[in-house]
Amino acid sequence: MSTPATQRTDLLDALRGFALFGVVFSNYAALAYWLFLTPEEKSALPGSFLDAPLHWIHMVLIDGKFYSIFSMLFGIGFGFFLAKGNDGLLRFYRRMFILLIIGWLHLRYLWNGDILFLYAVLGLLLPLFRTVRDRTLLITATVLLLMPLAIDTLNVMTDDAFDPGAYPRDMADARLEERGLTKLEMRHTVLNGGLHEFMESRKITWLWRMENLLVSNRIPKVFAMFLIGLWVSRRKLFVNPGAHAPLLKRVLLVGAVIGLPGCILSHWAQENLEELPLAEGLWETFGYTIGVVPLGMAYASGFALLWTKECWLRLLNVFAPMGRMALTNYLMQSIIAIFLFTGLGFGWGTRVSAVTFESLAVGVFILQVLWSQWWLKRFQFGPMEWMWRSLTYGKVIAMRK
Repeated sequence: MSTPATQRTDLLDALRGFALFGVVFSNYAALAYWLFLTPEEKSALPGSFLDAPLHWIHMVLIDGKFYSIFSMLFGIGFGFFLAKGNDGLLRFYRRMFILLIIGWLHLRYLWNGDILFLYAVLGLLLPLFRTVRDRTLLITATVLLLMPLAIDTLNVMTDDAFDPGAYPRDMADARLEERGLTKLEMRHTVLNGGLHEFMESRKITWLWRMENLLVSNRIPKVFAMFLIGLWVSRRKLFVNPGAHAPLLKRVLLVGAVIGLPGCILSHWAQENLEELPLAEGLWETFGYTIGVVPLGMAYASGFALLWTKECWLRLLNVFAPMGRMALTNYLMQSIIAIFLFTGLGFGWGTRVSAVTFESLAVGVFILQVLWSQWWLKRFQFGPMEWMWRSLTYGKVIAMRK
């Protein structure tokens, strides 16, 4: 029995909305500047006794898993465009160029943790794989997922001679030196200054993002998930998950059995770096490599399996409006955080412990779920989705229902 088209779309939208929860929960640790505090500074904050368990949840259960799901969904979306033939492919290119601009503006002027710019750059490469066989897609994705371990090992063997993040790091350091600032002093100006100080900091922070993307080997990881998403789209795993329940159950089981211990190992290695026999965090890289994607795939498979249960369908479907407005909500999470944590608003950055900023993250997510439901009862698209679609089609799309 086939699944109605609207229900097929709802599942992917709901999964995308669910992924946004992991994104805001993970990102607010950085947006609140908590990640950059010393252990002594963290322990001095109210509620810091909860930092350890919340950080464990963050690193083991959240970090990396939800952007992996997002990346897979991006690949699935590309598969939909391919189904429309050459017109769909040309439209996909236009969408990527527009997303490139949106991502650059977000990265350069709002938050240096942006992922949209990287998605757009790598998305332009996806059409090269449109005729690649399924088996080759999975082999290529596997090689890409293992690349971080190979790159970090090479870096250790060459005594840091192979440092992919050196160039943007040196550029950022030079700009700091020109201004006579340290990282700590610049952070202080952002947390206590106004618009001028915030915009001046943006001239440097985007370079740190480039360094981070290279040092964390994010590029092969993200593109690997794009290819997995393309494979999932071809197999129609989320078109009718009930028909693919045996495969989804295997992915759920294997992903959890391999992924959870891997993520625990990665977190433990990060906390005990100096005591480990291998230098430069290779144990952490190994745990992250075998842990993050399998556990993320387990989450996605479990979500799809629950979707087939009538008792869960209504509950999970509340995430669908959030997912239909994913671009708007993603950007809003950054804007709200800027207001909460920098001198442009309350200036709570570095002043709140994990329990506070994660509670704020959950609160932002709940408000976005409710707002998305309200908005889509009145309009066909979210504000940014409407703009993106209108620019893609080269005409003003009707927005009101």
